Amino acid sequence: MFLLTLVNFILIVYNFAIIKIPTLSTFLNLPLFILIFFLVYVPIAIIIGYWHKRNQYAVENEALLQENWIWAWIMQYEIRLIKGMTKPREDEAIINYLNSILTRTKKDDLLKLASQDRDSLK
Repeated sequence: MFLLTLVNFILIVYNFAIIKIPTLSTFLNLPLFILIFFLVYVPIAIIIGYWHKRNQYAVENEALLQENWIWAWIMQYEIRLIKGMTKPREDEAIINYLNSILTRTKKDDLLKLASQDRDSLK
């Protein structure tokens, strides 16, 4: 589908931009126009695609974090944990919540590792 659209675009641009202008149509035929088009189009498309990929990931990640209340809750808990302001009831609630996520998403191997770590701390 992309190839058909690209060929259509090239032919339309050639028809309207090259054939309609007599000075261009005298020295620029279709094969030469296609060659020049690809020599200009491909590098520009690669540069724009690279720039978009590099910048879009940061934008999407920031938007995801802005809307993710679970992430905010866990990060707030971690900060309070580091400061030593958490209560044992809160610790247990967080652990149970995270364990339920691991169980629901069938990440039982991670759940076993977490329980082994917890047992080694006792």
